[in-house]
Amino acid sequence: MRIEPHVFHADDLIGGDLALDLVNTVTARDGAPRDRLPDYAALLQWARANDAFGVRDLAALGRLAAASPAKARAALGRLKLLREALCSTLYALLRGRTPAEADLQRIHAAYAAAAAAAQLRRSDGRALRSWTPQLSQLDLITHVVAIRAIALLEEAEFARLRICDGHDCGWVFLDTSKSGRRRWCDMATCGNTAKAQRFQRRHAGVERRAAG
Repeated sequence: MRIEPHVFHADDLIGGDLALDLVNTVTARDGAPRDRLPDYAALLQWARANDAFGVRDLAALGRLAAASPAKARAALGRLKLLREALCSTLYALLRGRTPAEADLQRIHAAYAAAAAAAQLRRSDGRALRSWTPQLSQLDLITHVVAIRAIALLEEAEFARLRICDGHDCGWVFLDTSKSGRRRWCDMATCGNTAKAQRFQRRHAGVERRAAG
């Protein structure tokens, strides 16, 4: 898998779920995959583009990563293992296949580690789980995603879960459209590209018929 540095923006977060957006940090899974997380700093930049992480927590993670680069690389490696296991599991389920047991075990192990690092806090009259840099250390982002991943696998309406039909993409997303017929991750990118390609094919066909 080739590394491709990338600056994340809101347009990159089209999955409809944090766990799906992590899977989508690799693009072109249907061809020559490109990984947009070359280092822990890129992971923090991706996390800042989301609303699932606090500014202070991410700043603390940045300091931890700067103080321990080797630990940051190891934490990023664990997150990528979770990402790929989740992607393989989703692809298998969406294509009517049985997910690999090794992938399911990896996701569950990440969930177990996240649950062990969680703490309960009071919020609006409820008790909610939360994660801190003090307990999760550099795995905080992985822990939050692992919890979301289990919820996604258990609760998602799979009839609404899609793999983008676009070429050189392979992103996954929840289709929240009224019709339930969304085919592309983003109409402005893969959708327009597909339309342009169809137009070119039709135009080429007309020219060949005219020449014949």
